[in-house]
Amino acid sequence: MKSKFSDKLNGFWEEGYHYYLEFDNEKLTVRNYDRSVAIRTTVDYDAKAIDRGERTVISLADNVLSRDGSGEPFTMIRELAYEGGELKFLYYYTIMGEKLYTLKKVDHGPFAHIIIRDDEYLEQLQGNWYQIRGGKLTDEKMVIVGNTIKALWSEAKPFHVVSYTYDKDSVYIVPENLISRDFGGYTAVEVKPGMLTTQMIIYDASMPVFNFVRKGDVGKVNVPDEADRPAGSTMVNTM
Repeated sequence: MKSKFSDKLNGFWEEGYHYYLEFDNEKLTVRNYDRSVAIRTTVDYDAKAIDRGERTVISLADNVLSRDGSGEPFTMIRELAYEGGELKFLYYYTIMGEKLYTLKKVDHGPFAHIIIRDDEYLEQLQGNWYQIRGGKLTDEKMVIVGNTIKALWSEAKPFHVVSYTYDKDSVYIVPENLISRDFGGYTAVEVKPGMLTTQMIIYDASMPVFNFVRKGDVGKVNVPDEADRPAGSTMVNTM
């Protein structure tokens, strides 16, 4: 008897800067571009049709990606289909309408693009870092002890120091679970020579807001004017 599920579908699928899917027979995990889980659900489809290479619609038990403040669906998967060796992901946003994404099968898990660099950076990051504004230190500080960081958050958060395969020279402090949007509204903290820069998420943009330096490095570190730092997409550090 032929399996109800297809090996052509089982495995990992990646769109790029938006969605990442993992099929394991009837189980489906849909992740956002930052690798946080949007949906864990079950699916049903015609495995024989997929094996024959036919376009096949995949039914989801749950298709809601996010909800608004009142609990109503906000974004969802309008249709998911296997077609020509690719997945066609019809996304629906209640405000903006539909958008079609194409996902390709890949041979790596969701975090394979991340290089953990704790051994290289943890020791030099230890201690107190003070926010600098207009060339002067403020009372706001970022404290790193071991692999925990405490700054504008209510409690210390465990982290990893990472780079990404597409940009190995850039170094970031990210939450321990490797999902970048988990510092209470802040993105990854970027490690610069003699300075740490943290950014705030405003919709899908990261805005530079705070720079931190050591007390003894004031005047030695070139701290950029925030006006010279353009807004960046939060989708950048996901590949």
